[in-house]
Amino acid sequence: MTLLHPWALFAGLAVALPLLIHWLTRPRPVGVPLSTIRFVREAVRQRRARYRLRDYLILLLRAIAVLALVAAFCRPLLGPRPLVKEESAADTNRVVLVDQSLGMAATSRGVSSFDRARAAAAKYLTFAESARADLILAAAKPHAASERLTGNFAALRDELAAARPLPQRLDVMAAINQAAELLAASPPDRQRELVIISNFQRSNWAAADFSPLPKDTKIQIESVAPIDAPPNVAILKVTSQGRAEVGREARLEIDVANYSSGPREIKIDVNVGRAATSLTGTCAPGATTTLVATMTPAETGWQAGEARLVGVDDALEADNVRSFVLEVRPRPTYALITREPAAPQPTSSHFLQLALAPYRSLRADEAAGEHERVARIQPADLDRDALGGADLIVVDHPGKISQQAAGLMVSLARRGRPILYVAAEPVDATNLRLLSQAAGADLKMPVEFLPPPPAAWRRDLFLTEYRRNESPFAAFGESLPAALGPLRFGGGLSSRAVQQGLADDVLASYSDRSACLVVSSIGAGTLAVLNADLNQSNLAGSPVFVPLVAELVDRLMGRRGGEASPSGEPLAAYLPSEAGAADGLAITGPNAPGRSNGQIMDDANFVVWRWDAAGPPGVYAIKRDARTVFALATAAPAQASNLATIDLTLFKGRLAGGRTVAVQAESEQTERRNDAWAWILVACAGCLLVELLVLGTLRT
Repeated sequence: MTLLHPWALFAGLAVALPLLIHWLTRPRPVGVPLSTIRFVREAVRQRRARYRLRDYLILLLRAIAVLALVAAFCRPLLGPRPLVKEESAADTNRVVLVDQSLGMAATSRGVSSFDRARAAAAKYLTFAESARADLILAAAKPHAASERLTGNFAALRDELAAARPLPQRLDVMAAINQAAELLAASPPDRQRELVIISNFQRSNWAAADFSPLPKDTKIQIESVAPIDAPPNVAILKVTSQGRAEVGREARLEIDVANYSSGPREIKIDVNVGRAATSLTGTCAPGATTTLVATMTPAETGWQAGEARLVGVDDALEADNVRSFVLEVRPRPTYALITREPAAPQPTSSHFLQLALAPYRSLRADEAAGEHERVARIQPADLDRDALGGADLIVVDHPGKISQQAAGLMVSLARRGRPILYVAAEPVDATNLRLLSQAAGADLKMPVEFLPPPPAAWRRDLFLTEYRRNESPFAAFGESLPAALGPLRFGGGLSSRAVQQGLADDVLASYSDRSACLVVSSIGAGTLAVLNADLNQSNLAGSPVFVPLVAELVDRLMGRRGGEASPSGEPLAAYLPSEAGAADGLAITGPNAPGRSNGQIMDDANFVVWRWDAAGPPGVYAIKRDARTVFALATAAPAQASNLATIDLTLFKGRLAGGRTVAVQAESEQTERRNDAWAWILVACAGCLLVELLVLGTLRT
């Protein structure tokens, strides 16, 4: 137990006052002449025990009332004594760390956690002679109010008063490391104290470790979270599936999470450019549901969008709206690099051309336009102009390509241009090696393709392993085994696993354990290798071929648009090739005037937009003159919407790092410990009422 006003104990001497009054007012004997005192003595003997009991009870009640009044003035605080006193002490170095992440904006009983934290932190920033302190506001990047510990407590309180929660996650270790640097710079003869005030969301604090702090640091943890996590509903993600094309239905998937104890009815308004729609659904407690919106874009270009929860009552408003962008492109064009003749005949390149643009199924007036979407290019004619307008580069039976051609394709892939390579001949192993060497660390293939041994015949191969839940196989659903069972493959290359590659990039394998389909990233683009000779396989003649190629192309070309970058985090975005050079590009967005929107710079063969800390939620556009060449949305991190807290006892155990840690939680029990003085006053008043009752009952 702690006393707020221990000086009031001296008033406890007033307990002698009832004793003095009792002694001064005691009845004194009075002489009365009587003829006989026999009957008086008998009456006195009968009443003496009763009066003595009354006197003792009144004396006890008065003494208790005085002691209760003194205790109320002392303002006792029940519970363990805090490790760090709120008042600053001399020769003390103190760092107050206040969580400024998104979860601190959550409200409970009309008050946000950050408002509670601000009031609690102000108590630890009181001036004391020779004391030093600093304030750290912690979010994605910690911000210290002063570069070193200072005695200017007024400036620290002003910084605290101006602070607001940010739509960011909390990098807890960056904040602890900054606090450790400030405390480590103080003299060893001064007491080191760290006060942490937060709602201690599990998603933020599970990785906490206090071992970087000096060993003699006293750590006071004060939680401002309510007893139970307040209910919250949030939009976690908005993505567009596949490539959004003008005149073609686009599909938006919106993930909504319900962090409440009961099911919630969900209504979302979605706006993209000039189009708008509404979605409804039900989300189970503690679950995430996906709502799907479909719309047909009427114009090309970058379009800003917004998804907003309507009519929802929850603890956190900032995650009820999420911005996104959608790049609507014209119908795609393909560059088919092959040395096979252009005349129609049953060859691998013609099979691919028909699968990429099945113009025979269209009307005659549309057939020519569909046919022009596939440009056949001889390997010797490869240059930037020939490939510049293509949305997808397809390589099939090219023969030996030059090192310059490999470098050109890799440079386009780094900037987002996908490549589909059909490996059919032994020379393709050399070409793939050239691509890998040109890409360097940007390409980590899971396998190395090799020419088959001279005596080995690659024929009658069939698929034994495939990722049925990923594109291009997921579109076939339950009919996938029946669709792939009759397929037989021939030609192609042998393969062997590579340690530095990602095994998940192998989407299908043959019966001889060689890779059939591999999809790997190159910078912002993708390289897919289909290891088969279509001339020696029955794939091209099966009903699976066209939808399989279409799904694979959608995977390669479908930038998962809409997904926003987390606010406050470092950003590096490769601009598309049509953006041109960095000179002349300007960034616009919702950031406050005078705040940086990052830098656009030329980097080797592509242009990069770099930003040390992405700005507040909204849509940012890169423009050349008035034309938008690239757009990107920022949003609050999805994990910040789950307001569940970590068990505070962990900070005294495995997370303490051997430091002395005290924990104080703002709960109903903690609030009652500060109200003990009120109950003591009630007890004092009760003693006085009982005294009146005794006096009325045992009257003299």
